Amino acid sequence: MLVSLTPDRAEPVLGGKNLGDVGPYEQLYGSARFEIDPTHPLNEPIVDIHLAPVNERGRVECRADFWILKPLDASRGNGNLFYHVANRGRNGILSTFNLGDGSNTPSDGSHFGDGFLLEQGYTMATVGWQADVPKNGGDQVNLLTLDVPVIEDVTGPVACEIITDEPTDLHSLGSRYHHPYEPSEPHTEEATLKVRIRPYDTPEPIARDGWSFDRLPDGRAAVRYPEGFEPGLIYNLVYTARDPRVMGLGFATTRDFVSFLKHEASTRSGDPNPATVERAYTFGSSQSGRFLRHLLYLGFNEDETHRQVFDGVFANVAGGAQGSFNHRFAQPSRHASAHFDVYYPTEQFPFNDLPQTDSVTGLTAGLLDRCDRSNTTPRIFYTNTSTEYWNRSASLNHTDITGSRDVDVHDHVRIYHFSSTKHGPGDLPSGDVRMPANPVNFRFAFRALLVALDEWVREDRPPPPSEYATIESGTLVPIDPSAVGWPDPPGLPFPQHPRRPHRLDWGPRWAEEGIIDRDPPHRREPYPTRVSRVDEDGNEVAGIKMPEVEVPLGTFTGWEYRSEAMGATWALVGLAGIFLPFAPDAASADPNDPRRPVSARYTDRRDYVDRSVEAGRALIERRLMLDRDLDRVAERATAIYDWVVDH
Repeated sequence: MLVSLTPDRAEPVLGGKNLGDVGPYEQLYGSARFEIDPTHPLNEPIVDIHLAPVNERGRVECRADFWILKPLDASRGNGNLFYHVANRGRNGILSTFNLGDGSNTPSDGSHFGDGFLLEQGYTMATVGWQADVPKNGGDQVNLLTLDVPVIEDVTGPVACEIITDEPTDLHSLGSRYHHPYEPSEPHTEEATLKVRIRPYDTPEPIARDGWSFDRLPDGRAAVRYPEGFEPGLIYNLVYTARDPRVMGLGFATTRDFVSFLKHEASTRSGDPNPATVERAYTFGSSQSGRFLRHLLYLGFNEDETHRQVFDGVFANVAGGAQGSFNHRFAQPSRHASAHFDVYYPTEQFPFNDLPQTDSVTGLTAGLLDRCDRSNTTPRIFYTNTSTEYWNRSASLNHTDITGSRDVDVHDHVRIYHFSSTKHGPGDLPSGDVRMPANPVNFRFAFRALLVALDEWVREDRPPPPSEYATIESGTLVPIDPSAVGWPDPPGLPFPQHPRRPHRLDWGPRWAEEGIIDRDPPHRREPYPTRVSRVDEDGNEVAGIKMPEVEVPLGTFTGWEYRSEAMGATWALVGLAGIFLPFAPDAASADPNDPRRPVSARYTDRRDYVDRSVEAGRALIERRLMLDRDLDRVAERATAIYDWVVDH
């Protein structure tokens, strides 16, 4: 349970400015203190909680940073809490839904964007849930952290996979800027470092005297390889680590923080009364979307007094994945992709909300089994881009485990696929780049979908129907160029090495206890995945088409190749996507390009912009865009058109 909220500071938003009919807002920063009962049945899924030290009341103590943004006069709010699952300590709710600049300490007008959420009267909040996040990390300070107990004198295998984009001879044992697990000194000579070219190749060992454990300048544990890590190659260090954190406590602290704000904050005496809410919605993107899927699977949408926590869940770009969030020596920021980290527990059965049986392992389960049994299943939106179909097994959300047939979607769920998009909303192209990043912006759809989710919860008004590729319609196809219908434009060959998730076996204690005994794990049969078919331009035919895709100026993909400097140029890079524009006219077109030039499609800029605005109006009619964003569609269309024809 949440024991206390202690604000360190409270400050008015934008100098106390009135925001619509809601009036002024204020934001609170501080610490939340928790006591988790390790004997409570709903906390049993937390790996190693029974080994954690307890206080005099027999409770496991945790502390987390929190942020709350709320109407100064709670009675003028809309009664909704919109909780953001921080991504590696970062709070992105305002940049995502208000179209603002990202900041963990929003202060000026650029951070609050167009004020959409505030004008609606939402209370917003987030709390640290990832226990390996430093207070200051990467390029940002004031990250949201979680302090949890460690289990002293416990050791076990930990894998540190390394791939670099430029030469270096020193690399952290952790992911990105996070705190890695310390090597166990008596076992350091037993550690192994191996290298491979492709994700599932047999690795080649590197002599033990050719590398050593070391430290980064900031003190984090690292590996030193004097010969140098070659960009594009995949290195895997397996070592015996000590003192694992009880990482799964992040599920319980999230549950208890939101439950407190929803059920108790307005009534419990002696507290700072930070918010008054009747309903709780949550949004998580990428890692945070996977966290929400995992939270639902483990049953943490039910609090310790059996009340429902979230009424609505918006899980974005999670694909068919969960995460490395709740096992001994968990590394939450690790995630499997096409070329990297393929042996971490990201894509794990079950993928679908309703029960299925995996004939290979004999397991039967559904993602929402625990929620359904406790009658705490929220209304859920799953949104994915093309990247998640190519790189995160998204098709397994709505096919059977063999990938051979469509399956029913849970009554409380809608699935939306944004056609021809990359993992994150795109920015306008600029500069003299032949293939810039995919610029399709689906944040406009997010805003409309939030309105629809709220109406579904409050009024039981059905949201827009699910939109995604299906086997029955012939739009969800095997990952093969002929099946996909790839037009093969010059310079953009069909990917030969997409993500191929496999069943993985980490040893006899993995399934029941969440303990890894074997790392790397044994690899078993792959999960068959599919992607959307494309049209003659290489753009996907199924899903929600934002104006850039409905009225195209080029080919938009959810994948991209690694560059020459990064090495492994045949491999897909991270979670990126590209934009290959059409030629402006026939005279400048490559004769081998099957795609028609811009001049054969649109009369001029005005024609293109008008068609884009009409595509936006069609999305508004389908409740997939808001009226307030139509002018932005025109602005973007103008900028993209000018870039393509002048490029």
